[in-house]
Amino acid sequence: MSVTAKQVQDLRKMSGAGMMDCKAALAENNADIDLAFQWLREKGIAKAQKKSTRDANEGLVSIMSNDNGTAIVEINSETDFVSRNNDFHSLVKDITKLVLDSKNDYDSVKDKISTIINDAIGVIGENIVFKRSNYIEGNTYSYVHNSLGENLGKIGVILTLETEKDIDLKDIGKNICMHIAATSPKSLDEETLDKDIIEVEKNIIKEQLKETSKPDDIIEKMLNGKMNKFYEEVVLLNQKYVIDPSLTISKLLENTSSEKECKITINSFTRYELGQ
Repeated sequence: MSVTAKQVQDLRKMSGAGMMDCKAALAENNADIDLAFQWLREKGIAKAQKKSTRDANEGLVSIMSNDNGTAIVEINSETDFVSRNNDFHSLVKDITKLVLDSKNDYDSVKDKISTIINDAIGVIGENIVFKRSNYIEGNTYSYVHNSLGENLGKIGVILTLETEKDIDLKDIGKNICMHIAATSPKSLDEETLDKDIIEVEKNIIKEQLKETSKPDDIIEKMLNGKMNKFYEEVVLLNQKYVIDPSLTISKLLENTSSEKECKITINSFTRYELGQ
């Protein structure tokens, strides 16, 4: 009896096993899906579904670029041991390439990603989770921290720098990426910082200042001062540059623009840290 694509798909959903394993199981059992599922269980292949309920908090952050832009992906595994496995590295790179080529159009590649992950679960023996991804176009720069392979690690950063002319910005691009990896800013500037984060911080500070019993006008000035300090901690352009704390990132860009005789601005950035 011939095996149809739909039968293979149905068995995959039921068992979590890889496509070729499901096809073989159906062929071995005259396309009877229940017998095929039992066959997979007996072979120890129908285990992905059960494993998919287990926590996956380890894994890798991956970065990949082409002439058009850069993709960043986080894939989780259950153990650090698996994250150091060459098969897992290959899986992460394959998925990152799909994200890169599709420009992070998840809907167009989700079936392929699901197939890659389900096939790997059966081989590696751990739950594997596609957590998140992003893609940015333009003049991109990147950095991977705690590297476990080429462009694979525990923290990854990508960013775009905009300039008025074509100049070499590799050094400042990489250095700002390293800065972002170290400081974990929440936004590029104050305007794009999540309003909920701002309100929560303001309310905390207000409650603290109430206990000082100072006049309202003094409290307002103290609030503004503390909020400026908060922005220095969480807003990239306001942060002190880790390589030279006498400069903010904004001042660094201003100085470099002057040296290069060309205005340089940060357009966007993405920072992924494993498990966060």
